[in-house]
Amino acid sequence: DFQTQADVNRLLRDVRETVIEFIEKLIGSVIQQLLNDKELLARLKTLAATGAYVFKGYKPTSIRLLSGRAISIDSAYFAKTASKSRGRKSKKRQKKSGCHLGLSYLCFIDRCSGVLISSAVQTALLCPSFQIATATLNSFGIEMNIKTLQRVCMSLGDQAINQRHRIALSDADSVEQRILFVCIDGGRLRERRTKRGRRPAGQKRQGYHTDWREPTQIVIEWLNTEGGKCEHMLPLYDATMADIDGAFKLLEAYFRQIDIGKADMVIFCADGARRYWKRFSSLAKRLNINACFEIIDYTHAKQNLKLVAENLPKKLGAKRLAEIWEEWKTLLWNGKLHDIHRQIRQLIQSPVRRRQALNKFKNYFLDNFRRMQYTAFRNLNLPTGSGCVESAIRRVINLRLKSPGRWLAGRTSDYKFIYQLL
Repeated sequence: DFQTQADVNRLLRDVRETVIEFIEKLIGSVIQQLLNDKELLARLKTLAATGAYVFKGYKPTSIRLLSGRAISIDSAYFAKTASKSRGRKSKKRQKKSGCHLGLSYLCFIDRCSGVLISSAVQTALLCPSFQIATATLNSFGIEMNIKTLQRVCMSLGDQAINQRHRIALSDADSVEQRILFVCIDGGRLRERRTKRGRRPAGQKRQGYHTDWREPTQIVIEWLNTEGGKCEHMLPLYDATMADIDGAFKLLEAYFRQIDIGKADMVIFCADGARRYWKRFSSLAKRLNINACFEIIDYTHAKQNLKLVAENLPKKLGAKRLAEIWEEWKTLLWNGKLHDIHRQIRQLIQSPVRRRQALNKFKNYFLDNFRRMQYTAFRNLNLPTGSGCVESAIRRVINLRLKSPGRWLAGRTSDYKFIYQLL
């Protein structure tokens, strides 16, 4: 009404609010009518049976469409079926034991439309705090408080982290006529876990434990047939706070997504930890990977060979020890590990030191003989180092998660782990 208020901006805001309110009332009534449909309910019951859920009737709830305002509706509610075990039944209500399956069927995420969540989460990521994000959303006509915004971000993160192997890859990430170079390594960081029980007398805080955790870093690179990097295909970086079995489940999900069986060759590279190598071979058999190479990082091999060389007697002199070390590095590169083994027996006279050196050499080098043929790997244009994952450990974990004043909360999930990175 320009007669009483000559302000086009106020007019635009009023019209926007009126139109959005009309759309929400219209769509809300349509959604309610659809949720009451008997055919949809029968379809939901069939779908719920596959996940051991049972229909518990219609329950009132609320949804958010465009403006962020809660719209009350009645939705079909499904709960987990009771266990048939004869054990004592707990009266405590289980967390997330039920769901509004109809809303999930209609592509709602935590009772919010995808259009609303997209705007809310992008704003939360771009703004320095949730408080500023809510103020920014309110300026665009989206009503959402800090608590709701945090819940929406966590809900979307929980769903996205379970589908990250699909989100991170596209049809362009093809493995046909490509060599796939896979590196894996673990870092270390402290996690803050609040102490249980009463707060000690005279203390202002409850206190906490500082447990060590080992995140696992995964790097997947696409190489051409000559062993060089594909410039138009960026490497894939991912990390998880799960144990080693969880890390390999994540790696397997990526492999299945890109159809790893079509790759010309797959190269696994890591340090000498047994937990990696005993799982690499079983993973390759499970996914029918025919052309597969396993390579222990050459730098890690030299570091462990240096530990063996420290058992050499000091009476040989610094010059002779340096010559032996250079000779051992050459023999290691050429894959002549048995020559090093023979020299250890000849040069180390002390029974205790000789036994220590031989045990170390056997466990790390002789047991991994086929993974240390570096000259042969180079002749095939294969990489012999895992520098990409070592760099990722430094940049992702050491510099970002272990910076001063930054702590990871107890029972850290992958989403909270990645949320710290963001």
